[in-house]
Amino acid sequence: MGRSWRFVVAWLTAAAAAITVSWFGVRVGIAPAITAEAPVAIDVNRRYTEVRFGPADPTVTPAPPKPQPSRSSARPTRTPTTEPPTTKPPTTPPPSQASKSPTPTPTPPDRRPRYRVSADGGDAIVAYSESRIDLIDTELRPGYVASSTRSSDTVLVIRLSGTSHASVITAYWDFGPSAQIIEEYEG
Repeated sequence: MGRSWRFVVAWLTAAAAAITVSWFGVRVGIAPAITAEAPVAIDVNRRYTEVRFGPADPTVTPAPPKPQPSRSSARPTRTPTTEPPTTKPPTTPPPSQASKSPTPTPTPPDRRPRYRVSADGGDAIVAYSESRIDLIDTELRPGYVASSTRSSDTVLVIRLSGTSHASVITAYWDFGPSAQIIEEYEG
């Protein structure tokens, strides 16, 4: 009986090894089909690039705020005249009719860091913050036209279109300033 027991253990070990090897082979072959991930197709007419900017990597520094004129320098000065003073007292409107012009409140300067996102169609200068992303300026290559679309406050799509090529820049916030650049070539 001892000898037959060894054959059963050897047979079970060989069967378990065969099942394990088969399972790994099938798993590698059908894993893309049973997961939720879509298969990656290679498109020869597109090139994808992901860019993540660090917190201290702004390539374009914010412009310094323009000095606001002070009230004293904006007020016209009165030059003395040689005319004799008039005897008629100046008339002033009653206090209820005096019109006060509202003083414009200066807008605070935009202190968000700006980043230059380069693509084949040109460069986009984008201001990033955790709550809002804005396109500041574009520097286009000759023959390109820029357009932008906002998906949300933190996702901005900039399209630089040419005759046979388009650069699509998606600026977004993902735990920091990020951008995806897709170069689309006609072919």
